[in-house]
Formats: sequence, C-alpha cells, structure tokens
Amino acid sequence: MLILFRHRAKKYAYDTVCGSLTALSALDYRILEATQPPMAQACPTALRYELAKYDSADVEEHYEALYKKAADGVIFAPENGLLRTPDADDETARAALLAAAERLTAPVTPVGASADLAKEILAPKGLLA
Repeated sequence: MLILFRHRAKKYAYDTVCGSLTALSALDYRILEATQPPMAQACPTALRYELAKYDSADVEEHYEALYKKAADGVIFAPENGLLRTPDADDETARAALLAAAERLTAPVTPVGASADLAKEILAPKGLLA
C-alpha cells in the first residue's frame, strides 16, 4: 500500500510493503494522488489534462521517474501482509506509521528498524496480526 503524507512541510510516499520512504516534489505528489496501481507505462492523457498547470515535459519526466520506481518495486509493491517500517529518523518514521495506521484495513506484521514503534502505534487500533 502506498501512503502519501506531509510532514514538516515536506511530502512523502511510504510503501508499507517494501518499506521505502521517498521524498516527493509537489508534482510527484500530485501524480501519485491521481494514480492507481498498476501504473501505465505512458502517462495517461487524462492525467496530463488534470495537471495542465504544469509544463507537459515536466509531467512526462516526473511520470517516467515514478513509473521506473514502480517497475523497480520501490512504490506500489504487491501486498503481502507485512508492514515494512521505514528506515528514517524517529519523527519521520512515526509520521509515516501514523499515516499508514489511518489507511490500513487489515492487521499486518511489522518488520524492520521501526517495528517496535509500529507495534506501539498499531496495537491500540487492533491492526497487529
């Protein structure tokens, strides 16, 4: 599951399956807000119209970079019941995990550097497998 969130005036994408935490530009964030997996290889025309205020070459360039991340499994990784915690400072990891807790619909098993923090956040919500 890809979680988009803002923390300290920055925008991030946190993939709960692979644990990646990616800082995003405003354009990247807008593209991902409007995109559902699996990503099409070419930027959809409807998305270009939705992002008409941006330069079309910039939209294409950013979409291609995000598509490569999806193809490499950094974003939109297939779900597997695990929640890989982000490798980030405690405050940013906490923000990512709180954002994930708001969107999770089924219990998960946290793994990774911030697994204890994830358990602390998810346990009261009944989201631990």
